[in-house]
Formats: sequence, C-alpha cells, structure tokens
Amino acid sequence: MENALAPATDAGLAGGPLTGEDYSQWADRLRDVEEMLDDPVLRGQVAQVREQARQLRSDYKKHAKDPQWDLVKTKIIAPLAEVRQKVNDELARRESKENLVPIDRDPVPTPFTEQVKRYYERLGAAK
Repeated sequence: MENALAPATDAGLAGGPLTGEDYSQWADRLRDVEEMLDDPVLRGQVAQVREQARQLRSDYKKHAKDPQWDLVKTKIIAPLAEVRQKVNDELARRESKENLVPIDRDPVPTPFTEQVKRYYERLGAAK
C-alpha cells in the first residue's frame, strides 16, 4: 500500500504520474490499493481519487497545460494521505499487543471533558 500511494506525493513534480509517462502504471497501482481495502468508505475515497486523477490527466492531454496543482493537492494528495493514515492506524491497532492505539476517534461528550482530562493526567503521572 505504501508504495502504491508514494507516487501521489510527487504528483506536483514534473514528470509525476499526472503529467509523466507512468500514469497508467500509477493508476493501476491505485486500483490495486482500492481492491485491497475492506472498508467500503476507504475504497470509495480511493475510487474517487482515481477518477479525479483520470479527469486531470485527460484535461492535461487535451489542453497540453499543466494541471492546477492546488486541485491536485486537495483532490488527490490530501485524500490519499488521509486514506494512508487511516490504514496505518488500523494496522497499528491490529498489530499492537498492548492496544495503545485508540479504537475510536469519537470526541468526549462535553459534560465529561474535564473528568477525562483529569483521568489522563493522573494516568500519565503514575508512570
């Protein structure tokens, strides 16, 4: 997964996957990542990125103009980075023997915020 997403961070550089010769290979690897994901939400995010990349590549080919790099960052790089982080979190959760990775990321309800804060402060002070 890491290798398939890595080229996306280079999309803004000359010869990157959107404007270079390796677009097909990059898109194929992105499709492979999509197929590996069990989570339908993550799979949908990768599919959407792949479609956005296809559209940007098509526009680049038609008009021979570099893509708008701000769009590349918001529509391709940022969503892929988010997917990578979620996958890394899930892998860490599954592989951790001590399960120190949070299982969920729900915010603490407002009435309990102070109690939770004190709890973690006491917990940290105990070490």
